[in-house]
Formats: sequence, structure tokens, C-alpha cells
Amino acid sequence: MIVPMAATFGKHLQGKLPGKKHFAKLCEVLSNVPPNSIVFLDFKDVEIVTGSWVNAVFAPFFHWAGDDQIDLFPVICNLADKHWVDEFALVADWTHKCFLVADGPIPAKRAKAIGPLDPGQKITLDAVIEFGAVTGAELERQWKPEAIRATAWNNRLRDLYDKRLIRRERRGREQVYSPVLKEIDFDG
Repeated sequence: MIVPMAATFGKHLQGKLPGKKHFAKLCEVLSNVPPNSIVFLDFKDVEIVTGSWVNAVFAPFFHWAGDDQIDLFPVICNLADKHWVDEFALVADWTHKCFLVADGPIPAKRAKAIGPLDPGQKITLDAVIEFGAVTGAELERQWKPEAIRATAWNNRLRDLYDKRLIRRERRGREQVYSPVLKEIDFDG
């Protein structure tokens, strides 16, 4: 699903109070989207985005999107101003979230992960992108650069899933993880 942010919320996305109202409206707009869906939040035609607005909308939105019944994977698209990416990065650092930010046509195939990832999470995200749909046990068998146990892989996979960077599907008794987009780069 694509959410045109300017048409939905206006061209000036600023302030904590409007952000709280927009969070509620965003949840309403996405309330009928099937679980495990990617949601493209298109900032095309937006003229202003502030950190206070980003924090008021996206901190609670990622918590809401990660609920087991909702399970959505947001991708922020077409941020026109480099300073807006900085606002998202600042909020990501404060809240320990990670945002997928993409430019160009939607649906995006490539994005940059903006926010904190430790070295183990970066290795795990790289492995999921390289191997596609995998389990922790499969990563233990397939990952050659170093020996990492399935339990460690599973913990990292869960963390990346909680950050909404990879998707999860239950197949029998196993949790199978796959990337939200085919290509994900890291900020910094």
C-alpha cells in the first residue's frame, strides 16, 4: 500500500500536537491493510518535515506496526530534503528504531537503513539479504565467515524483525525471515 503523505496530512508536517493527531489518522488509514504487508509512506509534495513531528508520529507508529495482529513494514519514500533524513536519523537514535528510507519510484526495491544497528545486526541483515528467506539454523549452516550458533542468529533475527527491517513467517515450527526490500544499505 502507498500512503501519499501530503494528500493525507498536508504539506507541512511539523509539531508534536499535529504529529499525535497524524499518528492516529495513519493508524486509521492502515487499519485494513493485511498483516505482513509493506507500506510505502510517500513524502512526495511535502514541503516541511520536523523532528518533533517525526517523533510524535513514528515512535508510536513503529510500536503499533509491530503488533502481532497488525505486523506492517513501513518504508519512508521520497524525502525531498537531506535535512529531513537527518530528522529521521535523530529520532531513530533517540528511540532506538531503524527506518527504511527510499528514493525513486514506488514500490521501492532498495532503501537505506537509518538508525542504530550493532555490528551483529548488520552481519545478520547482510546474511538475510544474501540468502533470502532463512531460519537461524540455516544461517548457522550457511554462514562461512565465522561460526555463529543458531541461538545467536535467532536473537539477532528477532531484533531486526522488531526494528521492521525483515519480515517473519511461521512455517510449521520454524520462524522464516526474509528482507523487507531486496537491497538495504546502511547509513554511515
